[in-house]
Amino acid sequence: MKDKPLVSVIVPVYNAGDYLEECLKSIGGQSYENLEIILVDDGSTDGSAERCDAFAQRDPRARVIHQKNMGAAGARRNGVRTASGEYVCFVDADDTADSGMAAFFVKNMGHCDLLTSGYRRATGSGGYVVWTDALQEGIYDTEQEKKYVLKNMIAYENRFVAGVQPYLCGKLYRTRIVRDVIEDIDPSIVYSEDRDLLFRYILKAGGIRITHTSYYYYRENPASIMQTVNKSFMSDLNKLYLSLGRAFAGHPEEESLRRQLELFLVSRMYFIPSFMGFSDEASIMGYVFPFSELKPGSRIVLYGAGMIGVRYYRQIHRQGLLQMAAWVDKNWERHAEQNFPVSSPEKLADCDYDYVIIAVKKKGLAEEIKKELVEWRGVAGERILWREPALL
Repeated sequence: MKDKPLVSVIVPVYNAGDYLEECLKSIGGQSYENLEIILVDDGSTDGSAERCDAFAQRDPRARVIHQKNMGAAGARRNGVRTASGEYVCFVDADDTADSGMAAFFVKNMGHCDLLTSGYRRATGSGGYVVWTDALQEGIYDTEQEKKYVLKNMIAYENRFVAGVQPYLCGKLYRTRIVRDVIEDIDPSIVYSEDRDLLFRYILKAGGIRITHTSYYYYRENPASIMQTVNKSFMSDLNKLYLSLGRAFAGHPEEESLRRQLELFLVSRMYFIPSFMGFSDEASIMGYVFPFSELKPGSRIVLYGAGMIGVRYYRQIHRQGLLQMAAWVDKNWERHAEQNFPVSSPEKLADCDYDYVIIAVKKKGLAEEIKKELVEWRGVAGERILWREPALL
């Protein structure tokens, strides 16, 4: 293995339950064998620590760090501090990796300092949705190309779409750079701590290789931080904002980086009620669902996942009179990223419904959507409903 660089795979582990065994099996079964597997037990209390120790006994490439609970950022930092590989990649304890992931990473890294890939996110039907960077595949290593990455990594073309998927997993890093960057990370950041490390890393990286190949399998764990109510969400979000603001200060692209960061924060404002667990009464204040005359049991497709669509969706579920056949939006990916069950409009092709309800405010936009639904999706015009949203 002397001609194959060592890859340190770092896995933060906190109460990963039964998911952990599948995760470790996927790492141990990589076709690229020159791995150092660092399992950081972050004060687990559910038997995960013992599972880590048992795996290390079975696989000589693995070792376990036991620490008091510090959160994912602190666990990753301690793992990186002890890594001896030329490269580092991260795997979350409730996810899995295809057996060819590490081999693909090493083969395609080349002279670059960062390699990105897509990931597969499980759907409720047993399939997967593939998520990739908005940036096109290729090597970005000239000054002009790296500037382009920086101008688009958080908000691609100034939209609510990430140019580089803001997750640490599914990527390959150079240890010498990530070790330096991770020391600047505040381990108390619990919301989107991935972004804090990733974007700081990109600032210091040389060449970047973007790929859309997807070897990583993301699992939605109901016990994860992203799936639970967080009453401190706004303060946690502000902590991330201040941290990245400090990282961007004085950078030649500071203005663009700050503008993108602000767009990211605005995109999160829509989800404060759900993330903070507000009551239904507080969550639905604003626009009222205007189709109370629909027959109970009618199957509807909700088109639109902006502020109005979110309020309609919550009211429909609260009342329990109508059946949601689907919730669709052209920008479904960024909404699904917030753990809302939003799909692509393509879903209309194989969906059984009675009505499509357009959840937008402006009549002109609603007419454009209706025209597209009729001409491109084959939806009968009489089944498409829109009314100007009424304020509560």
